Amino acid sequence: MKILAIDTAGWKCSVALWEDGHELAFQEQDSERDQAALLPQFVKDIMGSHVVDHLIVNVGPGSFTGIRVGLAFAKGLAMGLNLSLKGIDSFTATYISLESPSDVLILIEARRQDVFGQRFLDGVPRSPQSLTREALKDILTQENPPLLAGSGVHPFLEGFLYKEVHSRWRGAQSLAYAFFKDPNCVIEPLPFYVREPDVTYPRESCASSL
Repeated sequence: MKILAIDTAGWKCSVALWEDGHELAFQEQDSERDQAALLPQFVKDIMGSHVVDHLIVNVGPGSFTGIRVGLAFAKGLAMGLNLSLKGIDSFTATYISLESPSDVLILIEARRQDVFGQRFLDGVPRSPQSLTREALKDILTQENPPLLAGSGVHPFLEGFLYKEVHSRWRGAQSLAYAFFKDPNCVIEPLPFYVREPDVTYPRESCASSL
């Protein structure tokens, strides 16, 4: 079985091709604004002449724009190639790619005054939430604080004391690894937001400018 994994939920463009639990190809690039331009070329380069059986896409949380780019492209590609499309969220992909820690808090970068977090206790996920630095300070000063993992650790916790665990996989690699390790982790390819997307409205309505 070959799967193509797409991850633009963060501030990177990432594509991986895996077969039966092994990586065949991978490309990733930091990308603030040009994910929509990079993604088709990455997919073309990665797929080559390979015939893919399934598509996997990161549904979030992360960048609102990145989530939309990845989902829209993946749905179009799945329709064009007549392939099934499934999603995996950032928390689950990160957790499964770790060595099954008993208590870990996955943090996903939000690039705001908070970070997206979900705690896993003995493999059972708690409700995802938006966490401020003050909230994380309270968690990390508990008697038995969780281990930390994910893209939101280093940008957000400068000056804090914590223990971190790492995965050898990142981006689309984590999605592919998670799928082959636990095929039941997939969900419907719908956007996953921890909080409402940030929207900036124009100062004047269209009506007022007429």
